[in-house]
Amino acid sequence: MARSHIGWALALLAAPALAAAQPEIVSRAPDSVSVTIYRDLFALVTETRTVDLPAEAVTLSFDGVVETLIPDSAVVSDLGRDLQERNYDYDRLAPASLLRRSIGREIVLSRVMPGSGRIMQTRATIAAADKHGVTLRTADGLEALQCSGLPERLTFEEIPGDLRPEPRLSVRLAAGSAGRRTLTLSYIAQGFAWSSDYVAMLDATGKSLDLTGWVTLRNLTQASLHQAQVQLVAGNLNLLDVVDGGSSTFGATEDFEDARELQDAREQGLAEMDEAVANTSDLEFLRGCYPLYFPKPTVTRPPRDWRGGIFGNDYGELEEVVVTGLRGSVLSPENLADYHLYRVPWPTDLNARQTKQAVFLQKPRVRVDRFYAVKFSADEYGTDDFDGQPVAPAVMLSFRNERARGLGEPLPAGMVRVFDRAPEGNLFVGESSLGDKSVGVPFELEIAKALDLAIELEVDLAPDDVPDDDADYASFRFSIHSAKQRAVPLEFRQTFGEESAHGEIIHSNRRPTRKSGVYTWRFDVPPEAVDTLTYTVRVADPGPRK
Repeated sequence: MARSHIGWALALLAAPALAAAQPEIVSRAPDSVSVTIYRDLFALVTETRTVDLPAEAVTLSFDGVVETLIPDSAVVSDLGRDLQERNYDYDRLAPASLLRRSIGREIVLSRVMPGSGRIMQTRATIAAADKHGVTLRTADGLEALQCSGLPERLTFEEIPGDLRPEPRLSVRLAAGSAGRRTLTLSYIAQGFAWSSDYVAMLDATGKSLDLTGWVTLRNLTQASLHQAQVQLVAGNLNLLDVVDGGSSTFGATEDFEDARELQDAREQGLAEMDEAVANTSDLEFLRGCYPLYFPKPTVTRPPRDWRGGIFGNDYGELEEVVVTGLRGSVLSPENLADYHLYRVPWPTDLNARQTKQAVFLQKPRVRVDRFYAVKFSADEYGTDDFDGQPVAPAVMLSFRNERARGLGEPLPAGMVRVFDRAPEGNLFVGESSLGDKSVGVPFELEIAKALDLAIELEVDLAPDDVPDDDADYASFRFSIHSAKQRAVPLEFRQTFGEESAHGEIIHSNRRPTRKSGVYTWRFDVPPEAVDTLTYTVRVADPGPRK
């Protein structure tokens, strides 16, 4: 008979076999496993298994599946016979569930006597077990576990038959030809995530940089995937909320207006998973005498626990998080329909509650345009950014994602941290958030605010040298004060909001261009000097809509 002990370390052993109504074949573990991780906090797990099937109808069971799998998503291929039924059984053999399922059962209570260290044992019955504590009934009456002041442990002589040490997925197969089968089991499992981050190292000229991309893989489940082939998918899938039978734990795709809002939801969902994992222990009462339950912190959007997965489970066995560099090699990118796929070039272990990192991008000497920029809206008329105070322009890095400029790779969204090379060592100069960028797409990063550059604004809402018509006019004079030792490029951008969508520039001391539809001035500010930009804006009444 199996024995299981709960003490200071709570060791659990053995598990009963389930009685089967028909012959059962159990596949204990996969021969090989592949995991494709999406940024939407789940993964597609594909396992290859070898089984020997009899000719009669049989129940085929798979041990070692990820406990957060979505049963409806499971697909078994290459069986050579029809499926009749599918079941997912998982009530985890863990201290909390073992205690709750043992209410009314007799156990052995062991106590270490002070001084002599002698172990005293007595029979006891579990009268109650919940988040507030464990109550035992002994020959002396009712008492609470861990309230005697002595080291205690419980010994279970039997384990309730519906508890399992690991999850099991089973399918019922119709009769067919007997023989060995190599089959494929695929399913979606929640609790996996990946993200990307970048390190950009600027050269002394500020005209090129070395760009390194790191990918972080996270397994928040209790399943360990050994020697798995790992793929990562960058792209935006259309997903439904779990409450609607979908796969998304943070809301349906259609609930979000843009990519930024969707990414924020992913990050919020990941943070909630982290908090759920860190706080999923209702075994706080095992640490001392009643009252021993400590309320968990409140989260804004509690994780939904509709399948008994990792979100809100009750066993609370958080393993140590391990950060492992994957040998520093580059993941190979591939195009996959409307998505980008990154493949880890060798099998790797992705253990339970583990974080891993790998380099997926190494691009030396990427050409970049470093300049200063000011964005100004005609609707503001100096009331927001300027507001009577000098403004420091933003330090910008401009890229074209092209092979000729040193890039030419799809770039998944992530944080970019920028460093300057300096004789005394690398200097951190700022960071910016990067959205998904396809090949050929230009993009910019704001990394800091300028020093030794200050811009002042004067506004004239009734200029003299304008036509007498029904339009609105405003003249702007920007004074650029530079204390820098060299000339620096400065870019002004004049935008028009909804209230002045029909605006135009009619006078300027410098010729503007159009950049993505925005009026733009680009010029070099002389060193240790004051430069100016002046222009007049005309905003016409759009008239009644037709």
